[in-house]
Amino acid sequence: MDNISSIIKKAQNDLFPELEAKIRTELEKKDKDWLIDQIIYLTCERHSLHEQKESLDDMRKRLIRIGKTAYDDQSLVDFIDQYKKMNREELETARFLLNPPHTGLGSIESHQRSKTGEALLEKARDVLYLALYGDKTINVNITRGQEEILTMILPLSKSDSLFFLKSATEVNATGTWKDPEGVSNDDHAQNIGLQVEFGDNKKGTIGIAVFVALHLINLLHVNEQILYARMEKVERSSLQVL
Repeated sequence: MDNISSIIKKAQNDLFPELEAKIRTELEKKDKDWLIDQIIYLTCERHSLHEQKESLDDMRKRLIRIGKTAYDDQSLVDFIDQYKKMNREELETARFLLNPPHTGLGSIESHQRSKTGEALLEKARDVLYLALYGDKTINVNITRGQEEILTMILPLSKSDSLFFLKSATEVNATGTWKDPEGVSNDDHAQNIGLQVEFGDNKKGTIGIAVFVALHLINLLHVNEQILYARMEKVERSSLQVL
């Protein structure tokens, strides 16, 4: 007995020979180099290689920016002092944000940030990256000592906002928080936990810079009412002997 799915499938099968012939006719008009380019493009698209190339290009630019700035301990102190009290109202008033969604709803898209807002977001990402991974190989001269574990919890749908992190362990987590205002309940929501081990210093400056950078990234992109993150001291780790 026919159903709508079988009717659609039969119609597709009937149309396919005609469609194939039209495509073949059009392709025969194209030169060899164009066909090779299209095959390469489709192959890369199928295996998400374009996204990988964009990610590598983005990382290359990030490392160049960090290297040119030459961050040190004082740079992190200056960053903390400048941005630790930044809030959503200030960002909107100063036009860093342009009609963003209500806090707790969807992520803030690039068209909802001005050029200055985009630049500040990239700076926050740069600082988060160098605070977690930076060393002299990328012209980062910060004093490290105490090993820490940073754990960040955010909605699975927004996990790509921290795409630039490396060596991050991902774990699934179920949300249990309920928004008193009823805007962005997290009860039984799909969340993801990211964990990164890094070296802090005795004053905790690096860790504070991490929190300030995450705060800015949340204000400018993630858009959660609470972007939960915590740090815990590591007594012993195999990374400490590498």
